[in-house]
Amino acid sequence: MSLSQIIIIPIILSIFTYLITKKIKSAGPIINIVLSGYILYTIVNIYGKWDLLSQSLNINIMGNNFNFILNNSPLAWLLGIMTAGSVFLISIFSVSSQNNVDYTASFSFLFSVLMGSILGVIFAGDLMTLFIFWELMTWSSFFLISSGKKTGAKKASYRYLILSTIGAYLMITSIFIIFNQINTLEFTQVADYLQSIPTLNSILLIVMMGIPFLIKAGVFPLHIWVNGAHSNAPKEFSPFLSGLMLKIGTYGLMLLLYLVPLYNILDSSIKFRGLPVFNYILALFGGITIITGTILAIRQEDVKKLIAFSSISQMGYIVMALAITTPLGFAGGLLHLMNHMIFKTTIFLTMAAVIYRTNTTKMSEMGGLIFRMPVTFAAYLTAIIALAGIPPTNGFISKWVIYQALIQKGYIFLSVAAFFGSIGSFMYVFKPLSTVFLGQLKPIHQDIKEVPFLMQIPMYILMALMVLFGVLPGIQMNIINQIAQYLNIETVQSTLYTITGAYGAWNSLIIFNVFVGGFLIALIIFVFAKKSKLVGLMDTYTSGEYMDDPEAYHYAYKYYRPFDRIFDSFAAKSLTRAYDTFAQNITKLGNLFGKSIVTGNGQTYAFYMILLIVILAFAGWMI
Repeated sequence: MSLSQIIIIPIILSIFTYLITKKIKSAGPIINIVLSGYILYTIVNIYGKWDLLSQSLNINIMGNNFNFILNNSPLAWLLGIMTAGSVFLISIFSVSSQNNVDYTASFSFLFSVLMGSILGVIFAGDLMTLFIFWELMTWSSFFLISSGKKTGAKKASYRYLILSTIGAYLMITSIFIIFNQINTLEFTQVADYLQSIPTLNSILLIVMMGIPFLIKAGVFPLHIWVNGAHSNAPKEFSPFLSGLMLKIGTYGLMLLLYLVPLYNILDSSIKFRGLPVFNYILALFGGITIITGTILAIRQEDVKKLIAFSSISQMGYIVMALAITTPLGFAGGLLHLMNHMIFKTTIFLTMAAVIYRTNTTKMSEMGGLIFRMPVTFAAYLTAIIALAGIPPTNGFISKWVIYQALIQKGYIFLSVAAFFGSIGSFMYVFKPLSTVFLGQLKPIHQDIKEVPFLMQIPMYILMALMVLFGVLPGIQMNIINQIAQYLNIETVQSTLYTITGAYGAWNSLIIFNVFVGGFLIALIIFVFAKKSKLVGLMDTYTSGEYMDDPEAYHYAYKYYRPFDRIFDSFAAKSLTRAYDTFAQNITKLGNLFGKSIVTGNGQTYAFYMILLIVILAFAGWMI
């Protein structure tokens, strides 16, 4: 199968999937399982064939010849594996999870289109191909977000669309400027052009191309769409949105930082600790993103909103690491990109399973589900251990490499931001653990059971990957070093179970054995120690008075209120509220302007038409 077929087949088959699913409800996820599984198998088979699969298609548009180029590379291959793998796992989960929903046909249709468009973005070899599939990805994800049942889904999807539209206009403007100068949009030739023009002009074009990538990655201050989109999107789409789609934004940043490469263009500019100021500012925004996402995640009472802000925080690590453009920074950023996809997909799937059984996202309405949903609990526990950066899971490895990169360069604020995010992550991941799974079971949830086996399968696979890559990080480092060589970046020394940093090496096999030994000792103590008495939620009293309201005993609401008070003023002045106020003022101005234009007078409208013709004629004469 060629690269074009990998991209086009999911898009074409999406129509067939929709029609079949309208008749047979479970057909859509099953078709997507087969399709994504076959594409995953195909992408695995093109591993190492970096120069053999370059393809191009020449199309004449309004007298201009555009070359649409597809190209295989180690970086594109990695993102392709992640894309097809994510669709494969989520489709397996969806077979059972969507048996009671009405939008299965449209979901399966859009999910297939989204898979094809993302593959088009990552295998694109020129800017025009990237832009076309980028827009297809935006629109298909917009409809998926807006299909959520929650009342805020429409508002969240429009916020996402507005920001994406602004980014699209900036990107297409920069594309036409570049094409007008060199008559090609192929990546390497664009890179040569950007290095040949004045630095200020080059930076301006890169910023215009970079903003849509920053929007998709959810980087501060363009992060305001992420929370609403994640928390309101269908529960089956949120894992993909967080686990993969945010990474497509960082993929675009990698194209600008390393393929252009931005570092070479700015090499003669003002530097801070050996890093161009522009790069440091981008890394600084990554650090601020970590802090912002962490604080806002801790404050949430809705579990999907909490995980959404957590995603923002974790994306800050990736952007910050990639921006410092060192071998360790590049390796750490890519490691965290892969690892975040695994553990955050797991977290969202576990919460989707909980929502499937409880029909709520409010943590204060849950509790005690550990014995009712043990597999879901085990998957969530493994994922939050990875997210918090605790060995022997994969999340520790990537954060360790990022810390090494930051300390090596002496970036104090960035190191503090990364450390703050790690400490804060303990707080926000423990909150759902304590309030959803631990505590006491509510009477209304006495009959809850574990989710169907098909929904458990992705959890088992993802748990295995978190431990596998935590113990044997060399599997990931092998492809990362190939990507580094492809982009002319110095590789990081590693073996199957060791990685060499700036200040020593990490041996994951030794740490794994220590943890296994500690676990066995704890298990022996647990088995032979005296057991505590298990009591029901209502088997207690307060000041001699029995309480018959289970809500009064639940400790989830305002779980971290003392911590919240520190940041109350920060939340009150949040960017989201500022943007909303700005949007309301723009709406009022538009309504006022509309009343003055829409007068109902035909002569006035005729005058407007003549005025428009005169303006267009004058503009055409000037141009």
